[in-house]
Amino acid sequence: MPSKTGSSLPDGNPSGDPDVAVVLKIVTLLRETRLQKGLTLRDLKDVMGISYAHLSRAERGLSHPGLVVLLRWCRALDLSFEEIIREALRQ
Repeated sequence: MPSKTGSSLPDGNPSGDPDVAVVLKIVTLLRETRLQKGLTLRDLKDVMGISYAHLSRAERGLSHPGLVVLLRWCRALDLSFEEIIREALRQ
């Protein structure tokens, strides 16, 4: 899935599940925001209390983070979870 920053993630949704597609869009938006803010995954893992490996797999589309992780991710980036969901649903 191409992102606004030009990177491409592996297809973490080979079945085409629309719910998984929304999660992947949310993660892409979170990754783009992290990069815009100049933060690394190591910066986030400390704030979120989640392993580097877990965040890295999620950003690469290899795993689908649950609600708690998404909420912490938004909080760590000072984003509104509601706005991220709206943006993901618009795309």
